Amino acid sequence: MKRVVYTLLLLGAVSFGKDVELKEVSVTATRTERKTEDVPASVSVIGKEKIQEKPMLNLYDALQGVPGVNVVSRNQGYDTRLIIRGAGLKATYGVREIMILLNGVPITDPDSLTRLDFVDTSLIERVEVVKGPNSTLWGVNASGGVINVITKNPFERKGGFIKLGFGDYNTQNHNLYYSTLIGKGFYLGFNASRRQTDNSWRPWNKFWTNQITLQPSYMFENGDTWENYVSYTKASLQLPGALVVRPGTDQWSEFLRTGKVPRTAEAWKHMGRYSEIFFFSSKLTKSFGNWELVPLVYLNHWQHYHPVTGRINDADTWVYGADLQANYKHSLGILTTGFTIRHDEQKTNYFKYRDVQVVGGRIVSTLSDNKGDLLEKQDQKTTLAGVFLQQSFQRERWILDVGARIDRVNFDISGYKWGDYSFSAGNYKMCPASGIENCFAYSREKTYTVFSPRVGFLYKLTPILNIYGNISTGANTPTSGELSSNPNLELAKVINYEVGLKARHKKFSFDTALYLMDVKDEVVRVIQPGGQTTFTNAGKTQKKGFEFAGTYQLIEGLEVGASYAYSDYKFKRFSELVGSTNIDRSGNRLPYIPIHQYSAFISYKHTSGFRFRVQADTWGSYYMDNANTEKYEGYEFLTSASVGYSRGNLDLSLTVDNLFDKKYAVEVTKDTSGVKRYAPGPPRTFLVRLTYNF
Repeated sequence: MKRVVYTLLLLGAVSFGKDVELKEVSVTATRTERKTEDVPASVSVIGKEKIQEKPMLNLYDALQGVPGVNVVSRNQGYDTRLIIRGAGLKATYGVREIMILLNGVPITDPDSLTRLDFVDTSLIERVEVVKGPNSTLWGVNASGGVINVITKNPFERKGGFIKLGFGDYNTQNHNLYYSTLIGKGFYLGFNASRRQTDNSWRPWNKFWTNQITLQPSYMFENGDTWENYVSYTKASLQLPGALVVRPGTDQWSEFLRTGKVPRTAEAWKHMGRYSEIFFFSSKLTKSFGNWELVPLVYLNHWQHYHPVTGRINDADTWVYGADLQANYKHSLGILTTGFTIRHDEQKTNYFKYRDVQVVGGRIVSTLSDNKGDLLEKQDQKTTLAGVFLQQSFQRERWILDVGARIDRVNFDISGYKWGDYSFSAGNYKMCPASGIENCFAYSREKTYTVFSPRVGFLYKLTPILNIYGNISTGANTPTSGELSSNPNLELAKVINYEVGLKARHKKFSFDTALYLMDVKDEVVRVIQPGGQTTFTNAGKTQKKGFEFAGTYQLIEGLEVGASYAYSDYKFKRFSELVGSTNIDRSGNRLPYIPIHQYSAFISYKHTSGFRFRVQADTWGSYYMDNANTEKYEGYEFLTSASVGYSRGNLDLSLTVDNLFDKKYAVEVTKDTSGVKRYAPGPPRTFLVRLTYNF
């Protein structure tokens, strides 16, 4: 079947002749600027036009519909769940196993956790997605891929705009942006934004964020640049919990029957994430003959109040990083080399919930998100250091990339525990008590060393059609939180074999990828009774997939497109602990990832200023648990639409998400005792936005 698809695409591409239009450029996949069709890897670029037509309340708006990327949002806030080719599946919050960059600056912590609350989505100009292991250039914990969020550049425009957006559920999305030239070569960009929604379609579901960003940057006479980015964020996100299905309680059926979302039947009714973040980065791009040096430094201070299942986390985190990249252009191509160092220090206090309702000795409901007595104090220090080198050999019709990287990651975790929440008892227990690990003082240290080679080859079959292949490797360390629960976790190692076709033409474009990934010691999430999450290594996981994305211009201004992802992910060797018994899950499919995923869109832009875009997404069925006992049916044709009109300095647009008001779940899980938890997706929502450019 796949051979037939490739043949048809090849014949169709050749039949269009030699009229070529090549526009998309990526700096993420190879660390140097290169056309996407010349990269021997799967690359997707979400451009300015699509982003302008979306509400951009979070990254979900940009990434929805990219094949191989599973992205969902429960309440339009920064709780985006992001998975690329199965990587990130274990994450309970934040993004794991995927490297996230902000204008080429890593914002992923050394232990692979990425927080998206300080990424100002109103500033995003485009997003680049590289799928598959990319640890060779970007380091350990990029085994799923790399996402580069690229913001508006003060060098590229002068002037600004005001955007005012209003929608239902008291949704607001406001943005002020201005950039100007101050003196010779000095540019200043300023952005301020406010995003909020009451999300009253279900209880305890509000979200808001305030963000201010400065971009003081300098351009030298020879074109070299010094770019700085300073931002402050304050954000609040309520997490309403899941709808529960267990004997005597069926909240999901109640929602489907009545259309009203009840408050979660679980005890933890006041979870949330409330953060205050300061971020700074500085990057210099300097040329010396055939050499180009790109040194950068960054700092992230993140304060986080996080009520979760069983306890409240109050964390203060400092992350420091530096990266030096050197590019040397020579007769054979480009040599890219450099080193990276990142350090994370986090001090966390864990508290009881102060206000709870207790029945029969068990906590049955929280009454607020206020913290009570101290349960634990923990200090975490994580340091990552790595060196990388890649040689790109470039000729008229072929490109060969060969590279390798060595990383070393050290974890140092210590603390003092006075008590903890006991899932079996349903209440807090104080030390010493059975079932509480690491009572009183504890300390542990662990170091991982990773070698990540890669080779990629691309050949230009015709002026519009390229074929590529790569063998790439990656690795993931456990996060510090996972090591706290299971100090014996091993490093997960990935090897990826991939081939694909890429075509670029003024009337059409397409990308295909066929891949096989073998993962050794993948860290797997196991959901125990009561919603307790534990982590263990699977001996071996195999992931096979096919991806297609294409667009076609029917007439001037009218474009259609479609994407498809086939994902066949299975445990080859895995035993899951259920109670006190290990049960073999070998041969089972990974939960949550659908085998089939489709997306299609149509967009139109008229010279008069009128435009519209409609996109429909289908997410196939998937298993709810590692045991593969039951499937969730997924959803079909979840549709978003936008219409707009521009004239002069004014632009007016209307966006509608979930146009047909479907009732669906963004995630369904089933724990080892058989209790199911559904996270309902948002209903139909709209946003009207007025923009004035000056």
